[in-house]
Amino acid sequence: MKTIAAVVVTYNRLALLKDCIESLRRQTKKLDAIFVINNSSTDGTKDWLDTQTDLHVVHQENGGGALGFYRGMKEAYNKGFDWIWMMDDDVEPLTTCLAEMLEANAEAGNVYDVLQPDRKFFNSDSEWRYGSEFNFSNPFKPEAIKPIKSSDFKNERIRKIVSFPFEGPMFSRQVIEKVGFADKRYFILYDDTDYSARVFKAGFKVGFARNAVMIKKINNPAMGINVDWKLYYQIRNQIILDRKHGSPYITVSRAIVSNVKRVLAVVKLSVKKKTFSDFPKNVSAIAKAMSDGFKFELAEQ
Repeated sequence: MKTIAAVVVTYNRLALLKDCIESLRRQTKKLDAIFVINNSSTDGTKDWLDTQTDLHVVHQENGGGALGFYRGMKEAYNKGFDWIWMMDDDVEPLTTCLAEMLEANAEAGNVYDVLQPDRKFFNSDSEWRYGSEFNFSNPFKPEAIKPIKSSDFKNERIRKIVSFPFEGPMFSRQVIEKVGFADKRYFILYDDTDYSARVFKAGFKVGFARNAVMIKKINNPAMGINVDWKLYYQIRNQIILDRKHGSPYITVSRAIVSNVKRVLAVVKLSVKKKTFSDFPKNVSAIAKAMSDGFKFELAEQ
């Protein structure tokens, strides 16, 4: 019998974490273990976790989601589990989510070594799209292209994709043996795309199980530009990703295309605010993120 562990990464979202944990406890296919990686939460999460006797809890420094997924993957792998199911704290798997992933894979002959459930917003009918091909050649398109959504294959339970978020993917032990752990140095953003590309390059198949559903409890951020700490990682990490998996051409050209668009967005924002007082600072922040991306040491220390 294959053993399955879930891994939840959390930071300062106790109410959401409780919902996520409870949904994992109620899975129709019983989990063998639940690991929670707490990235130094300050909202009472630590105290609550320390009272939960059925959880494997790790309290660590806040190294972002990337360090959380790295640590959780490593903890579950080192304890010998056959499948490791990863997620953030703001998702709530329906009770049949795990069972449906496994059953869909079994129906397909167990050819998939990574299983990805569908995500649905709790207050929206919009469908998530999952890339079915990688793009490390065209700077005008994203890294994952030819997306599919669950309504694209109503007569199938599972279909092949290549790109997945760290919200729900379940990895067989063989994947981690060959690919290794998530790269903790990303902090946030693109750590999942990087791992997807590593899984793809290693020859493993990723299956999108359309009827395995988890509810996404936090909406997408509003469109536009916000020059903050998250934008730094978005810019830096995209360059790192292209350097790791693409060519010098795609790295440089996509960096130029993407960040010229961002500078233009900053101009538009300044016009809207009727002041350019923040313009030099914002452009400097974009330039620093780009510089750090090109300086980043690709080999892990």
